[in-house]
Amino acid sequence: MTQPTSTTSGGPPLVFTIAMVGGALAVAFEAYGTLTAMPDAAQDLGRLDLYAWAFTAFVIAQVFAIVLAGRLVDRIGPVLPLAAGVLIFALGLLGGGLSINMGMLLGFRALQGFGGGALNLAFMVVVAQAYGKAERAWMMSILSFCWMLPSFVGPPVSAWITTTWSWHWVFLGIVPLLVIVSALAWRPLVRMRLHHEPVTAINPVPIWAAAAAACGAALIQFAGQRLDLIALGIGLAGLAVLLMALPRLMPPGFLRLHRGLPSVMWTRALAAGAYFAGESFIPVMLMQVYGFTLKGAGFFLALGATGWTLGSLVQAWSGLKLRRDEIVHAGAACLVLSSGLMTLATWLVWPWPVFAVGFVVLGLGMGLVVSSTSLINMQVSDPQLIGRNTSSLQVGEGLGNALVTGFAGTIFAGLLNTVSAAFTFGPIYALCTAASILSLLAALRIGPVRNESSGVG
Repeated sequence: MTQPTSTTSGGPPLVFTIAMVGGALAVAFEAYGTLTAMPDAAQDLGRLDLYAWAFTAFVIAQVFAIVLAGRLVDRIGPVLPLAAGVLIFALGLLGGGLSINMGMLLGFRALQGFGGGALNLAFMVVVAQAYGKAERAWMMSILSFCWMLPSFVGPPVSAWITTTWSWHWVFLGIVPLLVIVSALAWRPLVRMRLHHEPVTAINPVPIWAAAAAACGAALIQFAGQRLDLIALGIGLAGLAVLLMALPRLMPPGFLRLHRGLPSVMWTRALAAGAYFAGESFIPVMLMQVYGFTLKGAGFFLALGATGWTLGSLVQAWSGLKLRRDEIVHAGAACLVLSSGLMTLATWLVWPWPVFAVGFVVLGLGMGLVVSSTSLINMQVSDPQLIGRNTSSLQVGEGLGNALVTGFAGTIFAGLLNTVSAAFTFGPIYALCTAASILSLLAALRIGPVRNESSGVG
């Protein structure tokens, strides 16, 4: 997907900017709110064993939607894909809030992921088209804040809504906000659509490969939940489909872990898997191992966001005299140390502040890794391939998240109600530690990359 140029003169109206900010806040609040409310939802619907599917169903559908929306944006512009994404996302929220069983909820979580993937990708292209270069940088800072604020406020607010009313309202409460921001943004978006000129993407990510990868990841997790002879065949089929799709989704040399971009993709995917799998199980772990209330678990989730924000600031500091690849090494090392500490704290039931320290450092590592891998992708990609490689980076992150969280869900479902809570969650965080170690090994393969912020390298 290519980067469009601004089509406005004088910038968009204030009401349009308010609508864009409101849309970003709605999506971010849904993401963090669901993380807090899901333990209560899964228990209420009587299928805590399917807890991990609530996250992986979203991400797997999102992976496919990102690629599909990217191709549509190039052909018809971002407005219709954005509108379709908002509509599908809203329907997913409405259905999720009205769900009466876990199967229904998981289906609508997948619909949310599909709509969210299309929405987020088209959203960024709209920003690129609607704002000039100076305004664009200002707008990106505001949008970053729109994700940072819900990471602190969303979990406790979601916990309050869940305990005061019901988890259903964590989904339903977002729908009116989406309706309002859609009404505010509609006219400027229609005018923008008239200016779109179709572009031809260079070597775009194939849609069939994204669909195959999503199906492969789903089959692997489904096999893990069954754990029988039939599951073995299903798992092998999923792995075969995934291996067939990955070479078309990723840069050349990905499967052989070549230096440069292939190693960047591996690092980002494994780091995302380690972080998001660990984060997904924190609320239910805190309640079962340490006796936290849902509100307490919600406040706890802000610790990871604090570390992530700090890492993002540190990597941009001009006084940090490290090459860009060395910053990634440092971030991956933080993931290894923190996930190891979280594993020991859970397995040995150390005081919860020890786990909290680990979670902050885990977020710090992700702040360093995510920002720096994105910058490396921009620096080392050929100009005509930046769009494709950025799509590959996002798809890789989604697949890493889905696969590691899916394996964690297999562990959780297999051990739930058969061993103590500590021995249920200890192996999950050991898996996160293993993913972190692999991420560090991949990071060491990236090779020297200059740090443009500090002029090192």
